Amino acid sequence: LFVALERVKYEFPADVNVPTTWEKLALDLAAHDSVLAIVNSRADCRALHALMPEGTIHLSALMCGEHRSQVITEIKQRLKAGESVRVVSTQLVEAGVDMDFPVVYRAMAGLDSIAQAAGRCNREGKLARGKVVVFVPPKPAPIGLLRKAEQATKSLLATGIPTSLRPELFTQYFGLFYGAIDDRRAREIDELLKVDAPTLGCAFRSAAAAFKLIDDQNQRAVYVRYLDSEQWLGMLAMNGPERWLLRKLQRYSVSLSVRTIDEMMNRGDIAPVYRDDFLALTSSALYGKFGVKICSDQPLPANDLVI
Repeated sequence: LFVALERVKYEFPADVNVPTTWEKLALDLAAHDSVLAIVNSRADCRALHALMPEGTIHLSALMCGEHRSQVITEIKQRLKAGESVRVVSTQLVEAGVDMDFPVVYRAMAGLDSIAQAAGRCNREGKLARGKVVVFVPPKPAPIGLLRKAEQATKSLLATGIPTSLRPELFTQYFGLFYGAIDDRRAREIDELLKVDAPTLGCAFRSAAAAFKLIDDQNQRAVYVRYLDSEQWLGMLAMNGPERWLLRKLQRYSVSLSVRTIDEMMNRGDIAPVYRDDFLALTSSALYGKFGVKICSDQPLPANDLVI
């Protein structure tokens, strides 16, 4: 059954310690009429996209949800019409985004992320085999669980290069991954997920709060000035928050680190819309086709680089 349902062929690097330059990768991608490249950070997405042919599409979470939805709709329409479409994206496309590319390139990452990326390749089974190419990027994944997942995959590949992701590979991968992380948090979460016999209760909310792939405690949402958001922000400033209005504005928000927000507020790029609880860009000029324009001479915090 696994063989019958396999829709892609994987190509892994022969040496996981030798990175591919963005310049070389851009040339490889440009050789395909339709291709999706998934990288590990927003900074990598911008760096690779800058080297791609004109018309290449950029996707990252520096773009608000409404903007991303419009771009994804365009991508699907162009794919359906058989047009050439090249996309450079962060891992935001790996879940809940129904795209079908003949070729997908994925920066070295956890084996589960690579499998997710493969779900965007030959998704509808129109080809005998799609192609998923895994490459080593110039920079490793951001520090934390993403870096440990990447290292676990490299350790697994050191024992042999697979041509498919068979189920037993994931048993080995997760053994390597969980063996590399501090299991105190894992034990804590395990205890929270145990069912209380008398009540059949389970502390799902507490377990969810304890498990975080990306630490978002130092992040805040900032509303952008994009399309209809101007009128919603005007209503927020005049009337204050209402549930229906905040639902509308949720589509026009981007998460940024507190440090980045502080820097942008000092420059006058971000200001409160209503009290200090709701922040927004001060000008539509601060938002473009790549999303929020973060101008800083300082290195960005790790959380501003992911997704």
